[in-house]
Amino acid sequence: MTDNENADYAATNELIEAINSNLLETVFDLSQIDLKAAVLALTGKESILTDIPILKWMISGVKIASNISTILAIRKFNAFIIPIKNSGIFDKEDYKERIEEICGTKKMLDFVMEQTLFSLDKYETEIKAKWLAKLFVTTFKEKIFTVDEYNAIQFSIGSLNPITSISTLKVYYQCKDNSRKKENFDKELELKRLNTDFSPLVLSGFLHLPSGGTFCGNSGGAFINDLGIRFYENVIIE
Repeated sequence: MTDNENADYAATNELIEAINSNLLETVFDLSQIDLKAAVLALTGKESILTDIPILKWMISGVKIASNISTILAIRKFNAFIIPIKNSGIFDKEDYKERIEEICGTKKMLDFVMEQTLFSLDKYETEIKAKWLAKLFVTTFKEKIFTVDEYNAIQFSIGSLNPITSISTLKVYYQCKDNSRKKENFDKELELKRLNTDFSPLVLSGFLHLPSGGTFCGNSGGAFINDLGIRFYENVIIE
């Protein structure tokens, strides 16, 4: 057995410990206050960093008082953890067995959890952490996505611009059925699709792109694919 296997779900346990922590209310409060107050909470004698290992793991070792990214890490943590806790995934005693069954093996389970935490650490906005949480719930509770799709979409989320990418995805989603219509075909909607630049979604994997689409400049050849439809419906739409 390898050292990683002997770690006994290291990343899995970190995530579950964080979700079940009685300090979550404190973290939630911290995510709602201004930067100055948050820094004081992090640097004071009762710093929450001393009690939640996952936060230490996510945050660099430089001086906290001068590290604004620390506050972002806390807020990302909150945006990710709270929806998962509220979903009830870990409420039942056999939660680890059920998630492991979805993943296939213990090794894959811990790999998924490690990649989840790495992604959360790298995301630059709270909204991406929120999307990751919804993706987690819709994969491991609702089974809308496969584990392979979950792993792939984590990287897709990292490539998305919360403004331009999502507005572009919305256009393609709205047009998804229009191209099949013989009656009531919406020409204006189709024209909107034809004039939509798909470049904000090139790295997402959510579109069928025309051959050489990243170079030919023909935005009219792109269509949303099944993965993009499910992502928009289950992660983006509130």
